Amino acid sequence: MRVSPAIVVEDLTKRYGDVLAVDRISFTVNEGEVFALLGPNGAGKTTTVEMLECLRTPTSGNAYLKGFSIRDPAGVREIKKLIGVLPQEFNAEDDLTVYENVELAAASKGAENVREVLEKLGLWELRGRLFSKLSGGLKRRVGIAMALVGDPEIVFLDEPTTGLDPEARRETWLYIKQLKREGVTVVLTTHYMEEAERLSDRVAIIVKGRIAAIGEVRRLIEEHGGKTRLFFEGLEERAVRSLRERGYEVEVAPDGRAVVKVRTQSEVAEVISTLRELSVEAYPEIRRAGLEDVFLRVIGSRLTERGELA
Repeated sequence: MRVSPAIVVEDLTKRYGDVLAVDRISFTVNEGEVFALLGPNGAGKTTTVEMLECLRTPTSGNAYLKGFSIRDPAGVREIKKLIGVLPQEFNAEDDLTVYENVELAAASKGAENVREVLEKLGLWELRGRLFSKLSGGLKRRVGIAMALVGDPEIVFLDEPTTGLDPEARRETWLYIKQLKREGVTVVLTTHYMEEAERLSDRVAIIVKGRIAAIGEVRRLIEEHGGKTRLFFEGLEERAVRSLRERGYEVEVAPDGRAVVKVRTQSEVAEVISTLRELSVEAYPEIRRAGLEDVFLRVIGSRLTERGELA
């Protein structure tokens, strides 16, 4: 099945005086996928997103959303019709209710699906409450609702679950997954690696304004995540020696706790089988590499290359 790009970014650059915030980045976001932009603070994520949202003008380069250029005034008008935005510094009208704020956003888009969105986000019962009386997490959810009224084709969510409790965060994840099933393209920026790993089809890691790594989540974990680690509370010296003789990397702490590093699921089974052959009954805690491991390895190596982190 042929996949069409919803967003095409070509050598996008943003400079503020002597500061190069975004440095000639290029990538595509396919229709109907969740694409995450990750990076440390000040990496250029928000600046990149704000250029795509037509809130900032690039210094050079271009980007196209559904074929419309962010540098063409006519294209900007069309882009604003087809996107929904939750900015990082979101706020709404304190003296309006939840319903009135979302209705205001809907009116600007000619939308009529206020109730549907409020119900999906668990806000319908709170529709009459003043925005000023909401907790920080509920205010964030109102912002998501305002971004999603009008059935946008592309949604930008900048730190969507900041301030949400675990239950509300997972409810929001479910709604983002539903958007994907409905064919909506989602561009996500987040500091929660678990969030990015669970929701994203692909991620791009930005360091100092440039893309340091990009690809499918599973592939990036395989390439950059490191080995799976098996933690044992204690292993006899003969067991450690036997595993090392078979080529496994084994580290033993002074307290006797041992860590065995493996690459594949079959090697996990082989380690346990080897121990059983030695009549050693051991039940390890298994920690598989994840997106957080990728993130730390990529930003660490890139910053070290530039001489900014020893």
